[in-house]
Amino acid sequence: MTQLKVQVLGLSRDFLDEVQHALKNEPDMQVSFLQGGVEALHNLEQATPPDVLIIRKTKRSEDFYQFLGHFIQRFPATGIILSAPFKDPDMMVKALHAGVKEFLFEPFQPGEISAIVKRLGKPQHWQEQDAHKARVLAFIPCKGGSGATFLAANLAHILADKFNKEVLLVDLNLQFGDAYLYLMDHTPKNTLGEVCGSFVRFDYQFLESAVVRLASGVRLLAAPENPADAELVKPEHIESIVAAARKHFDFVILDVGRFFDAVTLKALDLADEVYPVLQLILPSIRDAQRMNVIFKSLNYSENKVRWVINRYGGQGDLGAGDASRVIGEPFWKMPNDHKHVAESVNQGISIDELYPHSPAGKSLKGLAEALLSADAPSKPKKHWSLFR
Repeated sequence: MTQLKVQVLGLSRDFLDEVQHALKNEPDMQVSFLQGGVEALHNLEQATPPDVLIIRKTKRSEDFYQFLGHFIQRFPATGIILSAPFKDPDMMVKALHAGVKEFLFEPFQPGEISAIVKRLGKPQHWQEQDAHKARVLAFIPCKGGSGATFLAANLAHILADKFNKEVLLVDLNLQFGDAYLYLMDHTPKNTLGEVCGSFVRFDYQFLESAVVRLASGVRLLAAPENPADAELVKPEHIESIVAAARKHFDFVILDVGRFFDAVTLKALDLADEVYPVLQLILPSIRDAQRMNVIFKSLNYSENKVRWVINRYGGQGDLGAGDASRVIGEPFWKMPNDHKHVAESVNQGISIDELYPHSPAGKSLKGLAEALLSADAPSKPKKHWSLFR
């Protein structure tokens, strides 16, 4: 097996040691380290260029981007990862213009570095040969607390971790979005509000620089931390994000808020499939009926709208027939599994990692398999992962 040639360059010894620790157990990488500033790129030009170059941003170098751009022009096949101690939109724009393909913002997780290096180390013809059109799935709650975010986040994890799919999860609940809490235990460095606020051009490289990369492989674009930043997110931003992501991911999962504003409508229009999530209680069924009217007014087909009943089998619930009279046959029924779901949410760990054999864990894996059973099923089918 051919090893990836990785070169790490930086003035900070601590930075070099941290990267070395992160990559020390990667047998398919040949990693070398050079302590120095951007000027040391001249020395690399005298040798065989690496497949991937990880370089730390030099604080005081007016010629940083000039040196970097010159190196990239000479060796365009080398994937460049720029590491920086904090996110600076102006720095990101300059770096992207110079030809940088990926960013690391410190402190970073060891898994982040490995995942980026492996992705950049793919042959340069990868995009042309393996480019695919992602399926865009939008999850929307019929009522607050329906569990749509839990389903969206955990489905994204399973598709990436268990089925090796390239997945982008976008939290579009702009006022109170918290999808990241279902998969990680710390606040994301970047959010959708900051990304759209510094919007210059939204291509794949810019998108990759903005997302949080989770160990499972999921890329997450989190909702604004400050609800006031929701105003920075416009429908045209969502369209640009989805357009960029379609060419490079297998699935784009949109966690959509339940209020039908311009951003929500744009997300639903762009989605190939919409998954409204309801529970078998009267207020949720009533809102599902209202939502169904909206979907019909938007001319969404029955194939596009796929209803999901969550917490099926709970005590005191109405019968499934009551919901079917409103929404028709549901696409999926998630079992009532409060204990395992609550522990998963409280720990910020996906249920597939924490309790893969729980009722909810098994059902989510079944949902992922159902989505993968055909690229675009002609009709929603019955799927009863735990009730067959």
